[in-house]
Amino acid sequence: MTIILRSLCIVVVSLLSTASVLALPQFSLLTGNRCLTCHVNAQGGGLRGELGWYAAKDASMLNPKDIPLLRDIYALDGESNSYLDGQLTIGMDLRGQLTRSPSFAQAPRRFFPMQLALYGALKLNGAEWLTVEGGFDAASLWSSARGMYPGQSAWTASALIQPGLTLPLLRVGKFQPTIGVRYDDHTMLVRQVAGAFSRPLIAPLYADWGAELQYDGLQWLSLSAGAFLPQNLSAVNTAYSNGDFGSIIKGVSPDSSLSTMLRSPTLTGRVKLWLRTEDHALNSYLGSSILANGNFSMVSFFAGVGLTDKLSLMGEYLISNVRDGFAGQNWSAELTYRPFAWLYPYVRYEQGRTQVFDDTNGRNNTSANNIVIGAQWFPLPYIELRPEWRFYDNDRFTATRWNVQVHFFY
Repeated sequence: MTIILRSLCIVVVSLLSTASVLALPQFSLLTGNRCLTCHVNAQGGGLRGELGWYAAKDASMLNPKDIPLLRDIYALDGESNSYLDGQLTIGMDLRGQLTRSPSFAQAPRRFFPMQLALYGALKLNGAEWLTVEGGFDAASLWSSARGMYPGQSAWTASALIQPGLTLPLLRVGKFQPTIGVRYDDHTMLVRQVAGAFSRPLIAPLYADWGAELQYDGLQWLSLSAGAFLPQNLSAVNTAYSNGDFGSIIKGVSPDSSLSTMLRSPTLTGRVKLWLRTEDHALNSYLGSSILANGNFSMVSFFAGVGLTDKLSLMGEYLISNVRDGFAGQNWSAELTYRPFAWLYPYVRYEQGRTQVFDDTNGRNNTSANNIVIGAQWFPLPYIELRPEWRFYDNDRFTATRWNVQVHFFY
């Protein structure tokens, strides 16, 4: 009962305040830490471990202890986000955005929920090698009801099996495969089918049933390989050169039988090198990943370099292809500056080129270019505000947008 009350109090605190830190790749470059250092998930995102929780708690412009109205409320956050002698870890991400759609020049401004997620991880008593984790995102139910992101999942759950810290980890369950770079912004052009009506290449919060073997036993190397059922991936549709319109994986749909899906597994692989100077002043990573299933493939190349606590530059180049369907080449580059521990101004340039088929023109080339200028601002612990200005240039129109994202986290 004490745990439940404390958790509810923390949620209320966040809602009464105003948003957080996913495992952002630029933070790895700024700190020299791998995503696994602060998160349960080796690729980042989702539940934060104790170090990730402490880092988020300290990233604050104001000290709530100096504000009488907040002093007692923030005292409820405790010493960590772990309970029961470290066996249970909890977390959350509540994220919303005020914006206008980039798909139409005269789109109205509206506020919509991006993430309403709760997470938990439990180490089974007496079995330190086994952790069971999961999460639920209510916002995905809202977007799924509107048909916004085919293939997204409202929940994830997996078992993490690792006999020793330097040994490989086996993850089994329903979760997002380890591919490319995991961002906390689902509008990133690098992960979309680019054009005037850009749409996600794979859905935000995409997850499928499967198993993945991960290795992080060396400080400079991360490896992963996995196999997944294509239930949610097959929900993404495209037009084909013969006039058909259907799943990006031919012969498979979300309603296919288990035997059909087993005959068409999604295979993934990823390698990432972590390079750091001996004085810990310069951090970098370099890697590549692939996701393939039948006639669909997605290959990513990514790299980044950062000066500790000062500056980071990262980029990703993504090649996607559906045989006789669409072919895309997208890239993104982002520069982040850290003047204070609670402020991260950034600028990002994105470009996407896609060849698609339609009934009128056959093969049709579409393109889009985006410039994003914004900042991550942490006025109080567990709260992030992210104002942005965006410039969109695509085949149909050129427009500008300003957005404000609000993020509460724990």
